[in-house]
Formats: sequence, structure tokens, C-alpha cells
Amino acid sequence: MLHSHKRRKDAIGSHGENMQNTIEKKPIERVSPRNPTEAVITCRPYASTDTIYSSAGVMRNFSSQGSYIETSRNYQSGTILIMRMVRYPAIPPSIADEERPRSICLAEVKWRQELAGENAIGYGIGLRYLD
Repeated sequence: MLHSHKRRKDAIGSHGENMQNTIEKKPIERVSPRNPTEAVITCRPYASTDTIYSSAGVMRNFSSQGSYIETSRNYQSGTILIMRMVRYPAIPPSIADEERPRSICLAEVKWRQELAGENAIGYGIGLRYLD
């Protein structure tokens, strides 16, 4: 599956004028496809203290490499989470066993963004599974 990022390039003329604006597409090839879902999950930082609280959330998509979740907690990039699936909707028969979501795993927060909107839970988080 190919996705593209757009970069703006300004071409500068010999007298320093801005001659034109162009859009350059840089394709990014995903290692594995994303599978949509609405799985209910809980997650918490992987730590040895007693003061760590779990947060509930929803897994919106997954692949063999990671997943995208939405949760009310603002986990920082680089945080290692223990993620556990609480409830999972029916699994499409087209998904091979090795590509099904993990019921419990360790995952690293790779990126996060604050969600806006009426039904927003709080934060969208991209996770990479740790094997």
C-alpha cells in the first residue's frame, strides 16, 4: 500500500523572485496493510511502580507491526505500554492468523496527536509492537 506525503518546493528565479510553487509527492510504502477495527483496549505504561493507572481506549486499526489507538491519556512518544484487548468485534475471515491483532502486548508510542471533535476520546496514538 502506498501513501504519499506532500512537500512544497519554491522555485527561485535568477533575480530572487518566486517563479512558481510546485507540489512534490514522496511515496511511502507500508510494510504491512492496516486492518480497520473497533476493539476495546486498556493500556498502561510498562513500569514497576504501584501508582500507574490503566486507561481505556479503542483500537482503530492494526497491522503485524503495530496499531493506532485512541485513549484519554496523553502518553509521550517513546513510552512503552502494556496493551490488552478487552473486547474484539468479529474477525474477518480474510485476515490470516499471524495478522490478527495481539490480545496482549508491549508497544512503543511512536507518535501522538490531540483529537478534536465532538466524539473525540482525547489522543490518537501510533504504536509499534515490541517483539
